Amino acid sequence: MSETRADPNLASMGAEVAQDVVRLVRAEIDLAKIEMQTALRRLAVAAALIGVALMLLLLAVIEALGSVPAAFSVRLFGNQWLGWLVFGGLLLVLGALVGFVGTMRLRSALRVGKQTMTALKEDSEWLRHLTRRANSGS
Repeated sequence: MSETRADPNLASMGAEVAQDVVRLVRAEIDLAKIEMQTALRRLAVAAALIGVALMLLLLAVIEALGSVPAAFSVRLFGNQWLGWLVFGGLLLVLGALVGFVGTMRLRSALRVGKQTMTALKEDSEWLRHLTRRANSGS
């Protein structure tokens, strides 16, 4: 008779543990959502500030760089247009290099985000499987 009492208590304890695990996983998913929303808000503000700073820096650099070929073109190349052309080519190479490095870093960041989303999908699938098993009475 003591065995029949132990089985329902054990089953109810198992069900409670399963429910606790489900609640824990749901809380983890909710926390991940909140963290992602907060991170996206911070990213948006940071991107806006960086955009404004880059525009101001671009204007400053254009003004400053305009003086370089004007000052050295005639002295180095004998005429002004060739100095502007060489200087423009140097800026083109530098821009391509910086763009390549930025693209590689962006791909890396997107890969990390994709891994996070994959982990969340796996957690979701595990949770669905667990709740189906708990609902079926196993």
